[in-house]
Amino acid sequence: MLDVAQLLAHQPLPRGPRVAVLGNSAAWALLAADAASTAGLRVGEPVVLGGAATADDFAVALDDAVASSEFDAVVVVYLPPLGGTAEPVAAVLAATGAQSEKPIVSTFLGDEGVPPLLRAPGADQAAGRGSVPSYVAPEAAARALARVVDYASWLSRPVGELRVLEDVDVDGARLLVSAVLGAAPEGAELTYDQLRELLGAYGVDLWRQILVDNVEAAVAAGAELGWDVVLKATAPHLRGRPDLAHVWRSIDDAAQMTDAWQSLQALIDQPAAAGFVVQSMSKPGVPLSLESVEDPLFGPIVSFGVQGVPSALLGDRSYRIPPITDVDAAAMVREIKSAPLLLGYRGGEIVDVTVVEDLLLRLAALKNDLPEVCRLNLDLVLAGAGGASVLDATGAVALTPDARSDTFVRRMSRPVGLGDPLSG
Repeated sequence: MLDVAQLLAHQPLPRGPRVAVLGNSAAWALLAADAASTAGLRVGEPVVLGGAATADDFAVALDDAVASSEFDAVVVVYLPPLGGTAEPVAAVLAATGAQSEKPIVSTFLGDEGVPPLLRAPGADQAAGRGSVPSYVAPEAAARALARVVDYASWLSRPVGELRVLEDVDVDGARLLVSAVLGAAPEGAELTYDQLRELLGAYGVDLWRQILVDNVEAAVAAGAELGWDVVLKATAPHLRGRPDLAHVWRSIDDAAQMTDAWQSLQALIDQPAAAGFVVQSMSKPGVPLSLESVEDPLFGPIVSFGVQGVPSALLGDRSYRIPPITDVDAAAMVREIKSAPLLLGYRGGEIVDVTVVEDLLLRLAALKNDLPEVCRLNLDLVLAGAGGASVLDATGAVALTPDARSDTFVRRMSRPVGLGDPLSG
């Protein structure tokens, strides 16, 4: 962290990942090139000036690297010769670093931080802007530069807009939460009907479920929904089964429902605690999971992933802190490793990701508006080319001990330009 900080404090941001490596030691130059490549930077052929290189040789090589359109940053490695002095070469680096629009980092053997020799001419004891930081090893310099390249890339991305959701009933949602907390000041799990009402206030249609505890009730529920229904268990220990053995689909009449009921009763352990529900069949799609939580340190957090093993076992989720922009929502959908499943992987259906992004914006807005909703998860969203269906959700409310103190921190403005990472 300190390695990155001293580079940000003293040098301009790079415009890209292309790096020139030069020095008077072939071994150190190769180490620096390998380290930069390993860190994800694009490295040109190292320029080795030789052990007898003078300050003038370094000046010419530095000027060429800084002036070249092929490089975005320069890494200099210097091994002082026996009986020689580093002052002339250091003076060249300091003078070039003070004028260069490209960042320069160095590895001066035995020097770490910003030694006096590498401070920009006229800089005070704090080593001002333009001074060249020195790292104890080429690997440290490359890692710090790679982090700063990532930071510069992040800064260059469009910030996006905080979309105004016109069809949101914030007051209605607050009244619902207040009523639940009035009846249960210690906090409570939201019922399915309360979840439907809360999400509906933010324009999210949570599909109806009918809870059933016997085959007769299941048959009646199927008839009420007009058949083409699904019978499924909702208990937490069954909901995440990768084999989906807790679900029976495409039930069209009483006989099929009876068969489904008996089959699931025989297949599932402790069927009395399974929490069976009947729900209309949705169109096929990629199962997704959208989650939100009120964290005591960060405040509201929303996350996104493919429902099931990719998220639960591999931790393949994206995270943001509300309020989020349209650009944030689009990035969340695309930055998980499982994103190709939404984009036609191996001939699969291409999902209408704009609908998924809209769901993320609505969940983030709800979480930002209502800190008392300590947890709200859209546990199963089936997304396809024709849209997305929210089939299951869970949530809870709790009194918040203190008002959020991080509201403005969560919306810090970005720096104005790449030239000065500390402005804005």
